[in-house]
Amino acid sequence: MYSFKSLNTDMELFAAALLQRKVSVWTKTADDIYALLDDGGIIEKITPDCVVIRFSDARDSKEYYLREECDFRIE
Repeated sequence: MYSFKSLNTDMELFAAALLQRKVSVWTKTADDIYALLDDGGIIEKITPDCVVIRFSDARDSKEYYLREECDFRIE
């Protein structure tokens, strides 16, 4: 069974960033079903509008995600 914790508040996002937890990014489809956007990275920056996630895989990049459109999860 897959269990996860959604990060909804500034404090939860900050704690995940501070502890360097791998965060996955999900979005809701038109059918109200959550779909995986990215399988995970480390939170680098948190603003009132977006979350910046750094990926340490082969692409070694940063992505910006709007907080109101995405769900951020840790396992």
